[in-house]
Amino acid sequence: MRSLRALAPAARRAARGGDEHLHAHFAAGAALDALRVSRLLGMSYSVTAHGYDIYLEPRNLREKLERAAVATSGCEYTVRDLRAVAPRANVHEVIMGVDGDAFARTLSHPAGRTVAAVGRLVEKKGFAHLIDSAAVLGGTVPLDRVTIVGDGPLRAQLTDRIRRHGLERTVMLVGALAPSAVRRLLEEADLLAMPCVIAADGDRDSMPVVVKEALAMEVPVVASDEVGLPELIRPEFGRLVPPGDAQALAGAIADLLAFDAAERAAMGRAGRAHVLETCDVTRETARLVELIESARR
Repeated sequence: MRSLRALAPAARRAARGGDEHLHAHFAAGAALDALRVSRLLGMSYSVTAHGYDIYLEPRNLREKLERAAVATSGCEYTVRDLRAVAPRANVHEVIMGVDGDAFARTLSHPAGRTVAAVGRLVEKKGFAHLIDSAAVLGGTVPLDRVTIVGDGPLRAQLTDRIRRHGLERTVMLVGALAPSAVRRLLEEADLLAMPCVIAADGDRDSMPVVVKEALAMEVPVVASDEVGLPELIRPEFGRLVPPGDAQALAGAIADLLAFDAAERAAMGRAGRAHVLETCDVTRETARLVELIESARR
């Protein structure tokens, strides 16, 4: 928690600029700062909650939500939990949307056996199970490549897991990449894997943005039947599997890769149509603005 002295520069800027409202992303420290500055200046504030801030750092969460003019989160899963914690809060779903122009396919659909995964190397992403599923598939229908983008505290453990399975030539941990490189990787992949789990300490995702980006790029998705993912993934363009089940994950990957290029392209078009209909960033931003304005009237 930052001291009031540390918050003073932000408070002075808001006062000089004639600001009337503060919005904070994440319901942990940022929301507390917004609450304190709003009380100092007599202005309203709102907060968007995401994942770890709900489940790992819930200190004073009820007060921060109920004092806010409006609180939002990106899927029904987290909205339900926020309403349970703070029954009097004005909580709404506002999806973290995708820009369909920025994430539009420019290449033809591939017809290989490549899998992409993107996220921090932490337990909740489920990448250990993805590595295990690649080992399962290696005995029957080996993958060409699994590329895992991101960095984090589990890098050494995942590297060791890859080595123990003998997958050094198949599974690549490439570290963090620039957004343009991630976009290119998605476009060249045959499918995206998002095998989320609830971590031992309770940490979890909500509805990862990269899943929406992949769908907008017409890439089919295999994901866990966990957190907000079932709200997005449909059989027409993806598969859901039990979290932490490498055998089921391998089966779903094999199922999608069994389709030919034309069938995968059709799945990709269906995924893009769905995600642009339900997760458009312009529409969701306008919804957030309207919620804030309505709450302040």
